[in-house]
Amino acid sequence: MLAYVAPMLAFLLVLQLEDYAPADFAWLLYLLRVVAPAGALAYFWSQGCYRELRLKWSWMFLSDLLVGVALAAMWILPYVLFPQLRPSGADVEFDPTMFGVAWVSWVLALRMIGYAMVTPVMEELFMRSFLMRYADVYDGDQDFRKLPLARFTWRSFIVVVVVFMGTHMMWEWWVMLPWAVLTNLWFYYRKDLFAIIVVHAATNASILLAAIFASDSFSLWFLV
Repeated sequence: MLAYVAPMLAFLLVLQLEDYAPADFAWLLYLLRVVAPAGALAYFWSQGCYRELRLKWSWMFLSDLLVGVALAAMWILPYVLFPQLRPSGADVEFDPTMFGVAWVSWVLALRMIGYAMVTPVMEELFMRSFLMRYADVYDGDQDFRKLPLARFTWRSFIVVVVVFMGTHMMWEWWVMLPWAVLTNLWFYYRKDLFAIIVVHAATNASILLAAIFASDSFSLWFLV
């Protein structure tokens, strides 16, 4: 269980430290947002964990990419069509100039690595590999790892959707709910953890790219 929980805990710990650390260490903690969970993932991978995360190339990965991009459009569109759904307050927007204009490219590159590469692996291992299976065995003595991936039960379906909702702000629930439901359904169809990681990564990468290229006319930084 620790292998699935530790990367998420490492990320959350860094976020907590950001509230107390001196401003001079802000750049280090921003770097640790990516390095800490990535390091935990790499460690447990080296110990033989995550055997379900195997890359077997298939042309179906192209469909995973397209699904991820389509879900990114679904995520963005409501906030474009209905600006009143957007959160208020400057503190909710990501600021690529946080360390100065000269560092914008580095800040965005690190954000892309964390948001579109580390986060999808970390969250899908926790949500769809661990939590989805553990929800069906937590009140028994069966090892969750013995259950097949993408095994549908109403209990696990609802638990994953509710936890996804709980890890996002209320103003995101308009899009988080359909995203969680649709990605669950796609996971049941594909039955491949790497496939759902590709979907998640494509969604996040598309949202970040949209925020970057739309920044001159319409701010989407609150989404990343």
